[in-house]
Amino acid sequence: MVRGGPLYLVPRENGELVVGATSEELGWDTTVTAGGVYELLRDAHELVPGITELPLTETIAGLRPGSPDNAPLLGASALPGLLMATGHFRNGVLLTPVTGDVMAHVLTTGELPEEARPFTPLRFGPAAAASPSCAPMRAALQEQTA
Repeated sequence: MVRGGPLYLVPRENGELVVGATSEELGWDTTVTAGGVYELLRDAHELVPGITELPLTETIAGLRPGSPDNAPLLGASALPGLLMATGHFRNGVLLTPVTGDVMAHVLTTGELPEEARPFTPLRFGPAAAASPSCAPMRAALQEQTA
C-alpha cells in the first residue's frame, strides 16, 4: 500500500500512466483546469518522482453521477419500467460487482435484495421524479414510449 494525496495512478498495457482524479461540484461543466492538472501531477510526483518526465498526452473531465444523500440509486424508480443503477459518484468502478449482483436480482425477482433496500430511488419520495434534474430523462422516456 502506498499512501499519498487523493489520486490514483493506473498503468496501462501500452506503457501509458493514467493519473486521476479531481472532484469538484460544478454541474455539467467539464472544463479541465490548469490548477486541477497541477495538483494531480504534484501529488503524483510525490509518489513517483519520474512522472514529470513522461509526456502529457491527454486531459479529460468526466461527470460522476451522485445522489442527494451521496448513496447509490438501485432498483425501481417512480417512473414505471425504469430501473436505476446510478449515483455511485467516485465509487462506480469499485461498486460495479455488487451493483451488478443487485440489479441481476431485481431483474430476475422484481425485488431489491434486503441489503440493497436502503438504496432504493424511492427513498426520496415521488416528488424526486418530478424534479427539474429528471426532466431530460422523463422527456426521453416519454418519447420512447409514445
